[in-house]
Amino acid sequence: MTRLLYYEDSSLREFEGTVQEVADRDGAIWVELDRTAFYPGGGGQPPDRGRLGDVPVTDVREEEGRLWHRIEGKLEARIPIRGALDWRRRFDHMQQHTGQHILSQAFIEVASAETRSFHLGEEEVSIDVAHPGPDPELLRRAEERANEIVWEDRPVRIHEVSRAEVGRFPLRKLPAVEGMVRVVEVEGFDWSACGGTHVSRSGQVGIITLLSTEKYKGGTRVAFVCGGRALRRQRERARLLRELALEFTAGEADLPKAVARLKEESLRMDRRLKTLLKAELEREAQALIDAAPRGARGPVIARHFPDREPAEIGTLAALISAKGGIALLVAGSDTPKAHFSAPAGTISVGDLLGRLARELGGKGGGRPESAQGAIPPQAIEALVRAAGAVALAGVEEGKTS
Repeated sequence: MTRLLYYEDSSLREFEGTVQEVADRDGAIWVELDRTAFYPGGGGQPPDRGRLGDVPVTDVREEEGRLWHRIEGKLEARIPIRGALDWRRRFDHMQQHTGQHILSQAFIEVASAETRSFHLGEEEVSIDVAHPGPDPELLRRAEERANEIVWEDRPVRIHEVSRAEVGRFPLRKLPAVEGMVRVVEVEGFDWSACGGTHVSRSGQVGIITLLSTEKYKGGTRVAFVCGGRALRRQRERARLLRELALEFTAGEADLPKAVARLKEESLRMDRRLKTLLKAELEREAQALIDAAPRGARGPVIARHFPDREPAEIGTLAALISAKGGIALLVAGSDTPKAHFSAPAGTISVGDLLGRLARELGGKGGGRPESAQGAIPPQAIEALVRAAGAVALAGVEEGKTS
């Protein structure tokens, strides 16, 4: 059985061991050692990475009581080897994991909200708490309480006890495991059954910073970062603030007012542009009608506009039909959208577009006076040609004129 050095000393960065066995599984090489400081992952914490000699270790897994290290290279069995952790990664995981224990207990203290699950990602950490929607004040209190515990620099102790002895600790959640139980204690504050690696004092967590919340399965998912991650986030935020302040030629404290002014100006400009665009589309609709061939049921405009937005072409189609024309328009090229519109009592563009879209490998349909659809790019020309021919003939789908 492999000796688990990460439980004996989670601050161990290098170690000496012996390769016990080498296995080739699905094209990957895995080795088992007699002793290791590489944590295999579990309980929301990812596995360690590092090196065995000069060979990279990219994954670590525990299978049926045996610990396997995936390597990018070759090693021989029965040889001594020196292992070295990617310490920056390991210490980051220790900061985040211990920070999670502290934050989870803080949520219990301030909101009676237990943690249901925990995930340690590459950029952010998250916990799912049993609270339908903590308000900003509650979140502030939980964050402040967690950081009080961090800054008090309390000892973090590990207790290995039997299942029968677990009752002497006020655990947040009873473990489901049998046999020996590993209890992680943040002195006088939190006791949790946990198999992960942790810092030795709460002060090593550095700081706990909440990032965001979202509703999740009847509770709330809280995203946060600790320690080095929090420092990097703060640096990035400071850089963004400096850049924004330069762009607005304003101090950081004045940025909210500057943004509000820009937003108000943008809304005014947007309203003005919409008025101008509608007037231009009105003129375009009339020009298209004036130049259009006339069918048995009115002017027919069958056109493809490859470089225009679907919303704009939809408005143009509606304006054409309001002026008595039959509009059979397609917008875009990569993901073309069809907008058909016709005056009541002329032809059913819903039936027409529905049939042609099916025939051409797309989908679409709608009411007799208005329809929309999506078609393959290679079918644009065929759709416009076929729809125009039907409209010019004055044949309403399902009827003859």
